[in-house]
Amino acid sequence: MTLAMRSALPILLCISLIACSSSKKSMEVQIPNEAWWQAANQSSRASTSEKNLAMVRQRMAKTVPFPFVVGLTDSAEINAYAELQNNQRYIIFTNGFIAQFGNDPDVLASVMGHELAHHQLGHTQADYGKNRDLLVSATSQALGMIASYFVPFSGLVVGNAAKGAGLSFNRDDERAADLQGMQWAQQAGYSPCGSYRFAAKMNALGEGVTLAFLSTHPGNDERMENAMQFAQTNRAVSCGSDPTVVQSK
Repeated sequence: MTLAMRSALPILLCISLIACSSSKKSMEVQIPNEAWWQAANQSSRASTSEKNLAMVRQRMAKTVPFPFVVGLTDSAEINAYAELQNNQRYIIFTNGFIAQFGNDPDVLASVMGHELAHHQLGHTQADYGKNRDLLVSATSQALGMIASYFVPFSGLVVGNAAKGAGLSFNRDDERAADLQGMQWAQQAGYSPCGSYRFAAKMNALGEGVTLAFLSTHPGNDERMENAMQFAQTNRAVSCGSDPTVVQSK
């Protein structure tokens, strides 16, 4: 974020928790208010990535059948995740993700749609898959109680614990979220080729399944193939000609 835009960003949630991992990192999550989003949409001082994120959020809010909150963290890791706390649906992007993909609104829309789909499909519910991963479920509930001590509607799991909750989704969950995410992105006026370009870029970066965001996801090649098929079927376009070019809306 630019310094000018930072000044318009009140920190409604600034909780440092010791994450349940060997590294014990803490992470600060910032929740922009409506004034910040409006400034990101309209101010000439906003960066391109801020404008893109604000516009994607606005369009997706008109498409997705439930309210949600978008938050940001200062982590340099390329990551995004969904979290449900106190009946509030959160989508969190790291600054590392925004730095890498903020100039491609199709990628932002596809990934935001993917994470929102986890909420829609019930994957973020506390008891979802508890028999598959009891430890993650217990961690989520415990941190939920901690979060409820702070700002009532802004309770949020942060840091590696939140990433752990995200990793409880299996590959079929991720495929379903990819499909729903591309559908919502398309309905919001974006190209499903954003999903293709995201996977292609991750391949180019050599990140693949070593990323927390992708560790239980289908492989990048599979995701590229699925996005290509979706785009050809629903938009009669090919994503593979130049994965670096933003498709027309």
